[in-house]
Amino acid sequence: MDESDIKRLDEIDIKAEKEEEEECFDAPEEHNQTETYIQQSYVTILKEEDIRSRMKEEIQRVSDTYSISKDDATLLLAHFRWDVSESDKKWSDNAKSVKESVGLLELDTPLDLPSDDKKFCCGICFKLLSLEKSASVSCGHRVCEFCWTSHINNSINEIPDVDWYWTLKCPYGICPASVGRDMIERFASEKEKTKYDRYLFRSYVNGSKVMKCCSAQGRSCDVHLTPGSGNFDVLCLCLLSFCWNCSKDTHSPVDCESAANWLAMNSSDYQDPNWVRQNTVPCPRCELRIIENQDWSLKMKCLPPCSYDFCWRCRGVWTEHGGENGLDLYTCIHDEYEETVLGNTAESAADRYRDCHQNWTNNESLMQLAKEKLQQLHTDIIPDLSNKQLATVPQLQFIAEAWSQIMESRRVLKWSYAYAYYLREDQVEKQAFLKLKQDKAEIPLRKLYNYAEDELNALLDSDGPSENFNKFRSDLSDWTRITRNYYELLVRDIEDGLSNVVPNQGQFVEDLELHI
Repeated sequence: MDESDIKRLDEIDIKAEKEEEEECFDAPEEHNQTETYIQQSYVTILKEEDIRSRMKEEIQRVSDTYSISKDDATLLLAHFRWDVSESDKKWSDNAKSVKESVGLLELDTPLDLPSDDKKFCCGICFKLLSLEKSASVSCGHRVCEFCWTSHINNSINEIPDVDWYWTLKCPYGICPASVGRDMIERFASEKEKTKYDRYLFRSYVNGSKVMKCCSAQGRSCDVHLTPGSGNFDVLCLCLLSFCWNCSKDTHSPVDCESAANWLAMNSSDYQDPNWVRQNTVPCPRCELRIIENQDWSLKMKCLPPCSYDFCWRCRGVWTEHGGENGLDLYTCIHDEYEETVLGNTAESAADRYRDCHQNWTNNESLMQLAKEKLQQLHTDIIPDLSNKQLATVPQLQFIAEAWSQIMESRRVLKWSYAYAYYLREDQVEKQAFLKLKQDKAEIPLRKLYNYAEDELNALLDSDGPSENFNKFRSDLSDWTRITRNYYELLVRDIEDGLSNVVPNQGQFVEDLELHI
């Protein structure tokens, strides 16, 4: 690093004098009043019964608006992937066409009108049976109860994950008439009814733009995102966290593409310079090394914010390369680039990755320990503490909130090291400032951990109500708030590309030098 400094442009000034760690984070004063912190809510965790209630309301509204049965309304909404605005628009344009596309046919006379009022010939098994033992959907094709039962149960077992409603059609050849829920209730076995019900429920959740299913096994909770919140990190009631956009583990402040690339490197031999040299290529613009495409195509795309398109073989800009306008993904007519020109970049990249990955792994381990502690709190510790301190379980939720913040802080720190790896080598000021931020981020987190671990154990070891309980609650709540504020600021800084840090050709920042 040269003699240029780094200067904050907003909330926090880096002071020239070395101060006590607590002063950097507004250490809590001793007081008896407990401050209650309410975190801004941008997601709602919904139980299955809540979602089913919403689904029924939408079905009822469409049924009332279009003057159709609830079974037909269900088929129509499933057809439009539960997009009510789209179904409203199409219905108002041409209701008859919509019905036909859904499989709700309107016939002047039934196709299979029986010869008399008592008998009919089943169009599937060709048996002459009593008319009362038959049924049909909107097409009017008469099918016996036995054939309906066999057809519906077999169809439900063969339902695909996508467009499942296309499978449930009239058993007559290529008849487009759809089978509604009324027929399912009448002819399907209990096992198939349950399976159909799950498909219907999942189609409703998957069709929503503001709901997603929690992927934890054995859980039935789903997540509702508040539109326009700008936050895509989700923590479910089961403590599973994931990214709303890519459904992978929560990875903010790193974008989805960079996170996926980082995880791919973790499963490779990226710490070996020879492997790096053989399986990655440096971007000609920013020199970040990019892993080769799995399909061995030559078109490479650097990660954002660079996003440079170039050729793996010759390193040329892709728009001027190969085929017509560079559209041939597997052919290069130019000379192969000599890696020896940047021979040291592979070893440098491996060294940087090794350091960042070690910090990433350490914080991952600490995050998992915090998660285990949080699970113990809900099952054992809080009920035990409630009996000893004569406090109700809801009154002790501030402890769970503290451990939840510890877990979240470790997650943020973990991914900040992945972000650090993707900083270009010439971004010295940003690298140094991020390192300083990471070091400082440990200070309130350690304080919070000490209160949440040591002081909690002291209360658990006491024989009865402790006179220090109110102070413990006050201090722990304060350090939870302080830690949360600092880490939210760290996430914003990184998501903004550390844009609040610029070279300052003035006085040298002594505090920065102490932390690098």
